[in-house]
Amino acid sequence: MVIKRFARLVADLRRDPAALTQRAAIKLRLARLRLTNRLSRRSVTGSGAVVVNLTSFGHRIDLVFYALETIAAGRNRPARLILWLDDTATVAHPPATLHRLARRGLEIRSCPDFGPHKKQYPYALTGPTLPLVAADDDVLYPRRWLAELLGAAARHPLDITGQRAHTITFDGDDVAPYSRWVAARGTAASFRTLCTGVSGIYYPLGLLAALRAEGDDFLRVAPRADDLWVYSVAVRHGIRARQVGERQAEYPAIPGSQRGTLYRQNVTEGGNDAQFAACVGALERERVLRDDPLESGPLPTASVLRAVTTDGA
Repeated sequence: MVIKRFARLVADLRRDPAALTQRAAIKLRLARLRLTNRLSRRSVTGSGAVVVNLTSFGHRIDLVFYALETIAAGRNRPARLILWLDDTATVAHPPATLHRLARRGLEIRSCPDFGPHKKQYPYALTGPTLPLVAADDDVLYPRRWLAELLGAAARHPLDITGQRAHTITFDGDDVAPYSRWVAARGTAASFRTLCTGVSGIYYPLGLLAALRAEGDDFLRVAPRADDLWVYSVAVRHGIRARQVGERQAEYPAIPGSQRGTLYRQNVTEGGNDAQFAACVGALERERVLRDDPLESGPLPTASVLRAVTTDGA
C-alpha cells in the first residue's frame, strides 16, 4: 500500500508538480486552521466598519469553519461576522467547530430558506447601519482580502465593489448569453460590471436599502442566483459596480465543498440566462447598454420587476 501511494505521488509530481505543490499547501493550511479552531481565543471581530455575512447548507456546514477562520485571521476583521442558516436545529446545536467560533464572537442566526440570498437579504431586513460584505462558505480567503475591499470602498463608498467581476456583453442591443460574458478588466465603475460573490462583494448601505425595498421577489425570478438579483436591483436604483483590482481575484476552494453547488444548473444548463431575463427588464437593459456615466438614481418606473415580454436577454 505504501509503495503504491509513493508511486502515485511520484507520477503526480512528474505530471503536474505545480498542482501537487498547491494541493500540499492547501492541506497544510487546512491543518493550521483546524488547530486554530481548537486552540484560539482571539475574537473573530475587529475594528472594520463593516459586517461580513456568510450562509451554508447541508454537508458544507461541517466545512464552513475553514472559511470563517480565514476571515477571522485577516489583516482587517469586521465589526460583526454572521453565519445565516435556515436549519433551526443547527442554529440551536451547531457543530463543535462553529460552537468554538461562536465563543469568539461569530453570530449564528436563523432565517427562512432564502437560498443563496441568505448572504444579503436577512441582513438588509434588519435596517442596518453598517455596510455589508458577502462572502462564500467554500473559499479560503487571504489575509488582505477584507482590507482590500474596505480600501476600495473607502475610495468609492457609494458603489458595489467586488474582488471578482464579469463584464456583460451585448449582441447588438441584446444581452449576450451568460457563457459569453467576459472576465472584468480594470477598476472603473459601470452598469456593465456584475460582481460575483465567490471572492467577496462590498454592498453599500444604499444597496441594502434597495434590497429591502424590493422584497423577496427573488424567490420567484432568481431563486438560485443572488448575484444576478442584486445586480438587477443595483441597476434599477442607479448603483454601479466595480472590481477591486485590474483582474479577477481567485481564491482556493475548500476541498470537498464543491458537491451540490449551483454551477451546473446556473451555468452549464443555462439557468443564469433565464434568471437574468426574469430580473432585468427593458429599462434596465437600456441603462446597461448606454452605461451613461452621468446617469444615476432609480429608474422612473415604480414597479419592482419589469415585464419580460419584449426583447429577452
